Amino acid sequence: MDQAWPGARHSLTRFIGRGTETAALLQQLRDTRLVTLVGAPGTGKTRLAAEASHSAGSFRDGVRPVALATVSEPGDVLTELAASLDVRAAEETLVDALLEALRSQESLVLLDNCEHVVGPVAALVERILTSCPGVRVLATSRVPLGVPGERLHRVPALDRTDAYDLFVDRAALVTDLVLDEDGTAWVRRICDRLDGLPLAIELAARQARVLSLPDLAERLDTELARAAAPGNSPDAPTMAATIEWSCHLLTPAQNGLFETLSVFAGSFDVQAVEAVSGGGEDLVADLGVVVDHSLLLAEPSTSGALRYRMLEPIRQYAAARLAGRGAAEESRERHAQHYLRAARTASAGLMGVDGHLRHGELRGMEANVLAAVAWARPVCPDLALHLLVCLAEYWEQRGHIREARTRLEDLLHQGSVSPRARADTLLSLAQLCYRQERYEQACRYGQDLIPIMEELGDRPGLANGLRALSQAHAAAGQVDRARAAAEASVEIFDELGDRLGEARARTALGFAHYAGGQVEQGLEANLVSWQILQSEPEAPTVARGTHMGLCFAYANLDDVEGHRRHLTAAIAALRQIGALDGDPEWLWAGVALAHSEGRWASSVKLAALTRTRARAGSGMVPFVREFCQPATEEAERRLGPRVAEALAEEGARMTVEEAVGEALGHPNPDASPLTPREREVARLTGRGMSNTEIAEELVISRRTVESHQDHIRHKLGLASRYEVMVWAMTGSV
Repeated sequence: MDQAWPGARHSLTRFIGRGTETAALLQQLRDTRLVTLVGAPGTGKTRLAAEASHSAGSFRDGVRPVALATVSEPGDVLTELAASLDVRAAEETLVDALLEALRSQESLVLLDNCEHVVGPVAALVERILTSCPGVRVLATSRVPLGVPGERLHRVPALDRTDAYDLFVDRAALVTDLVLDEDGTAWVRRICDRLDGLPLAIELAARQARVLSLPDLAERLDTELARAAAPGNSPDAPTMAATIEWSCHLLTPAQNGLFETLSVFAGSFDVQAVEAVSGGGEDLVADLGVVVDHSLLLAEPSTSGALRYRMLEPIRQYAAARLAGRGAAEESRERHAQHYLRAARTASAGLMGVDGHLRHGELRGMEANVLAAVAWARPVCPDLALHLLVCLAEYWEQRGHIREARTRLEDLLHQGSVSPRARADTLLSLAQLCYRQERYEQACRYGQDLIPIMEELGDRPGLANGLRALSQAHAAAGQVDRARAAAEASVEIFDELGDRLGEARARTALGFAHYAGGQVEQGLEANLVSWQILQSEPEAPTVARGTHMGLCFAYANLDDVEGHRRHLTAAIAALRQIGALDGDPEWLWAGVALAHSEGRWASSVKLAALTRTRARAGSGMVPFVREFCQPATEEAERRLGPRVAEALAEEGARMTVEEAVGEALGHPNPDASPLTPREREVARLTGRGMSNTEIAEELVISRRTVESHQDHIRHKLGLASRYEVMVWAMTGSV
């Protein structure tokens, strides 16, 4: 292989990862005569082509590498290829001489860096493939060649493990790199910041010679990886140079679109591109060209629609160009306004029949909404608050309570905001504080927002505010105020004809009754809510609250079947909207159900997990906790302190799916840590019988009884025979 080809230089360093990808590429070369490696600048197309060609091994006449990066004229493509094959033309044309030389060969022609001369390369490759049956072509390009029969192999960035290994390997070539736990974390942060792009990682690794890992990471937060450190080859490429190479191939309009796309964070759809770029007749075509040049990734979503994403080093470069021509502020304002409209539409639908779909939409736009907030915060606090409010309920469903509250409070207190923005923010804060067990603060926020909603003439907002205020009063033990606020909320929703809003308000009314110990009245309110949901298309977000209210009622009324039925339905509703991990209430219902069914181990494990979640900022109201506490204590007593402690440690580490299994598990009479014989011995001990009397009763030896007693004390964590007697007398066996 020609040592002048860049791939040969790459072979001087270790090839990291891509084993599966190399194997797949080799198979494609066996199946197809033309394979083109396409990918973003710096993804390692040339290196992968070099490794694959080294491993090919089945070509009688070997591999013919042709480096086209320095070719500037279309006619030079043929000249370069002919030179690599040592072909000269006398009387015939050079192309005929080249085809004649290749016609009898079995070789792999490797064309590297074709994107700037795609037209002549494509024409030449097509002639080679039709005239030379033993020749196969492997090309690297940021855009497809467009030749019939071409097989595209898209080269992705490295995964996290391979990116880390590459950085460590290359850094070790220029410095003594000793990684402790902190150093490992810094390397992972650097690789994540560079989105796994091999070229960017190699350039950053070289800088480990002159910069500490924290300093290097800090610099990467604000700028692209720089060129090689002093002492390296003067022609070493930089990320900026590799990206600029692609930009030279774009039209001015395409370059403008490329730069505008840098305002996006994470992934985005074509509608967002239209809104932020201002549209245009050629927008879709120009977007396709930017994708074809591998400056933008196009990835199918779970719904099948394409979503777009820029690798971070490329985005930073585009953002610098956008700022350089003074267009960043205008683009960012359009970006913020678009995501405000999109997030408002999605968040308004969270309570509807398609709430789970709107939840998914908000998850997909979360990164862009937060990017818009960061831009709007210093220039338009109202806009920033409205954006955050759109995410508040979504964050609540995901369990990000503390983060949501902190963001809203910080921005609300930053400066002067409009009554509209203040009211909407206070409504969200009342709900979030309630979830964090900050009940007095939730009441204050609720009381502050009511007069603002009235002044604005916002009846739906007023009804929602009264509902939020009701649940805060109920949790704070102010039962009369809670009932009055809930009844007022029900009345307004009824006037508005908002059936789902009424159902949710009636759930709050039931909650207020439960807080006052009025279980029958609470059950009635929740049953009315449930009836509304039967006559209207069921909305999982609303249904979840109704099911939880019915769980509490049936648990208090010892209706185990009803409790299980509605807990199952509540879990299904939460799963549908993707909020199972963020909502703690079903866990407490699971504790109570497990206790009612004698599943002591499940009760203890679930209670431990609820306590863990509460410490993370998603707690439970006092009267529900007080209802569940005796159940947990009884389960711990029946199991014994040692077993209960071990189960609690296990429960605190459970995944959501494991917790669902514990909550909805069926009663198992053999769940006791004691064997059947040990339970018999414990039961007779509880009657006050001596070991000799127990031996006679069970027709076993006294020594066997003593052995059983030892096992019982060890398993239950009890210190004496007397404690075994007390444990058995409580009805634990």
